[in-house]
This record gives sequence, structure tokens and C-alpha cells, in this order.
Amino acid sequence: MSDRKTSLDSPNARRDVATAVTIQAVAAAAGVSKTTVSHVLSGNRPVSAETRRRVEKVMDELGFSPNFFAQALNRNRSNTIALIAQDITNPFYPSLARGLQAAVSSQNQVVILFDAGAGEGALTEAFVTDAIQRRADGVVIAVSDVDDDISRLRDAGIPVVTVGAGASTLPIDWVTADDERIAADAVVHLHLLGHRRIATITGPVNQTPGKPRHLGYLRAMQDLDLPVDPQMIERGDWTRESGFDGMNSLLALRERPSAVFCANDLMAIGALDAAQRQGLAVPDDIAIIGVDDIDAAALVRPALTTVRIPAEEIGRAAGELLLHRIAEGITTTHRHVRVQHTLQTREST
Repeated sequence: MSDRKTSLDSPNARRDVATAVTIQAVAAAAGVSKTTVSHVLSGNRPVSAETRRRVEKVMDELGFSPNFFAQALNRNRSNTIALIAQDITNPFYPSLARGLQAAVSSQNQVVILFDAGAGEGALTEAFVTDAIQRRADGVVIAVSDVDDDISRLRDAGIPVVTVGAGASTLPIDWVTADDERIAADAVVHLHLLGHRRIATITGPVNQTPGKPRHLGYLRAMQDLDLPVDPQMIERGDWTRESGFDGMNSLLALRERPSAVFCANDLMAIGALDAAQRQGLAVPDDIAIIGVDDIDAAALVRPALTTVRIPAEEIGRAAGELLLHRIAEGITTTHRHVRVQHTLQTREST
């Protein structure tokens, strides 16, 4: 016979039995019914404080770990919110996630973050499938052109909120900044400083927010009677590298721009890198402005002038909309929230 200790006071033994302990075993050890243990776990029915303490003490002693998916099936709720973001290497999205978690934590909801990556539609499809299988209580989508995936979620009865007014053509809740106005305000700021040759490094112009920011640049240039030279428009993909490459192309022009509007801060920082590597002084030789006001914008030298979009506020607003939608169902009138942007003037303009 083995003389191995099996006392539940042994940490090793507790780890060994953790996966085998059932609700029935907890109920027997605590002297209550399985139903009472289930009520303690779910919190859906009242249980006396004394009984709750006894059950929780037994669960701790036995090393009981409730089956998350079984609980979700039983309650038809998972207390999870899925956030599908475009690219979590962009500091905008972690800030958005922080705001979302702050909004939904009061309802004991936990945010699961999925990184769709740039241009990875197949990943979004897989994440939506996962959210449905998890029985997520709601989903916030910060990715464009995924109407088919949104329809799958709605068909599964899962509420959806999108970030970006043009992210979906479906009648759903959304939170957005005024991206077209953001770009126009940036161009006007540069023009008021005396610039006329204003270039841009865009995001993807077939998606939100790249498209409205590009339109805002074009319309502001037109309204200000400034020439729009196709050579002064460089296509970026939101990354620092694309800002670096775009700026190098602009600086290679026979008549280079005196100022550049970059559709986000990461590209603006890349553009700043390129200008300085070529020996140019910013803003004396060329001015640069970005969008988002990520933390790094104030840390680079010279500090970056940018249009601040309150990412945490967007996340909080999306969370609040989603909680309303979870409570009301998916068939009621949809809500739209537009957050305000502000110009953060620093040293690069």
C-alpha cells in the first residue's frame, strides 16, 4: 500500500483532486443540496450568509473549480464581453479596451480582447465563432467591413456595438468620433500657420476611419482653395513603418510639402523619424500633425501635435450602449454616440 498522503490539507492533494471535484461532492461535504451549491455559484437565488460561507469554505478546501462553459450553458449567460479590435499594437485599442472594461465591470462582466490584425478578415470570422460558442453576452467590434460576421452574431441573439459610424451598414448601435471633421480641423490648423503645400499620409481609404479622414482632408483643401496634388497623397496602413515610407516618398518630390497631415499618430511618428533622418528640422523645415493623441505623442521629440480622440471615452460609451442592448434585446431602436475631439498643439507644428 502506498503511504502517500491524501489529506485535503496537503497542497499537492488539493491540486490532484481539483479537476475531479464535482458540485455533488461539494454539496455532500457541506451538507446542502446541489441546487444550493448552484445558487451560491450563480448568485441568481438568495442563500443565507451562513450557508454561503460554509459552501465557499468547502469549495476552497476541496479545490473546487466551477466549469465555466457548463455555467454558461445553464444560465444562458457567460458574463463576458468580446472586443474584436483591428490591431492591438496600436495604443488606441488598449485604451479603448480599458474604457470598455470600466463601463461593464459594474455588471460583473469581463472583457475578452481579440486582435483581428491588419486586413485579417478570416481571423474576425474565427473570433465571432468563438464568441458565439462562448455565449458571450455582447460584442464590441472595432473592425470594418464585417457585416456578415455581425449578422451571424445578431442571428445568435448576441448584441453588437461597433466603433465607427461607417464600420457597418447594418442598423446597429455605434460609437464614433467625427473622423471627417477631425481631418478638416487638422488641415485648417496647418493652413492657419501659413502652410499651403499640405500633404497627407492616409490610412486604408476603403475602410473606416481611413475613408472619412481622407475625405476630410480633400474637402478642407478644396474649401481653403489649396491645390490637391495626387503626388502629395501617400497611402499608409496605420503603422509607424508606413508613415516612415510615406514621408520618404513625399520628401523625394521636386516640390516637397511644407506640412503633412497623418491620419494617425503612429504614422505621424514614423513620418517624424523619416524627416529627422534626412536632416530636416521639425517644424521649421516641415510640420507634422497626427490623430489619436496616444501616450507616445507627448514623448517623442519634438512632441507631436495631434487631434485627440478620447479612446477610453469611446470604450466606456460602447460598454454603456452594450449593457443597454443586453438588457433590452436586439430589436429596439438603436443608439448612436458621437464623441468630441480636441486639438493638442505641441512642438511639431
